[in-house]
Amino acid sequence: MKRSAIARAVVLAVAVSAAPFAVTAYAQSGSRPNSQEAATVLENARPLAEAGNANAQYNMGVLYDEGYGVDQSYATARGWYEKAAAQQYAKAEHNLGIMYQAGHGVPADDAKAAEWFKRAAEHGEPAAQNNLAVMYVRGQGVQQNLVEATTWAARAAKAGNESAITNLPAITADMPQSRIDGDNVNVRAEPTTNGRVLLQAARNTQVVVLDTRDDWSQVLFPEQYAVGWVAGFLLADTGADSPQSGADDTETTAQKPSLGGSDASSERRINGNGVNIRARPSPDADVLFQASEGKRVSVLSRDDDWREVRFEDGRTGWVAAFLLGE
Repeated sequence: MKRSAIARAVVLAVAVSAAPFAVTAYAQSGSRPNSQEAATVLENARPLAEAGNANAQYNMGVLYDEGYGVDQSYATARGWYEKAAAQQYAKAEHNLGIMYQAGHGVPADDAKAAEWFKRAAEHGEPAAQNNLAVMYVRGQGVQQNLVEATTWAARAAKAGNESAITNLPAITADMPQSRIDGDNVNVRAEPTTNGRVLLQAARNTQVVVLDTRDDWSQVLFPEQYAVGWVAGFLLADTGADSPQSGADDTETTAQKPSLGGSDASSERRINGNGVNIRARPSPDADVLFQASEGKRVSVLSRDDDWREVRFEDGRTGWVAAFLLGE
């Protein structure tokens, strides 16, 4: 059995049924090695790990993390993961994030988990990219930022991560939609004509608008899982305001998913531009209108992760709870 066959791949998924962003339990892919297989991995990996091989150090971490052929020890596992992570071994960085998020052998710490997920994500680990996206959605260990969430989920989805492929439509469900209004439009890495061209888009290609900067728009191409910048005049006018990243926002209800019943008749604000206000508490419900950043609303009732709200002009409708701020 190859050592890589027991490598742990733990991911977070987001449910996309009626309610947005419920994180499921951790899941491990692959089968548990039998005692002989684990002993072979241990015999082969230990001398390489002690000699400084990052892959072997990671595999030693997995053995102790899961108790494969050894007595389970989170402390020993963390020590091996940290040695591999010091060499920028992404899977080890990812598993350190899992340890801090789950409180395995360390105090649970979402901020440290996010730091490790980000390191692993930047080093190309799709599971960590997906987990980091979920943390940005929920505001766990990081400030809530749906643009960052979309960007990282898209990268993970492009790499084939199944959870990210599921998560991405849920993350972007209430973001403004548009389409390319030009032929062979250059999509660039930066909002400048000197930016690297990532791809060329055909007329009428559907996009999700993430952000704007001067005369440029940052967009997601859902089918290609690509994020880039296009000149604003090359997008069809949707009549919706452009969204903001939320980098300067204060704590929102997405950071407090269990709200009880205390928010009935309370005052909130819309947390994002172009937010869809729907006829029913469902992402499939008709959009009644779109609301812009900072609009004050009164919460009338609740249904799971949805809130029925009334605007100052008397209009009412349903909005996802994570899109309401204090």
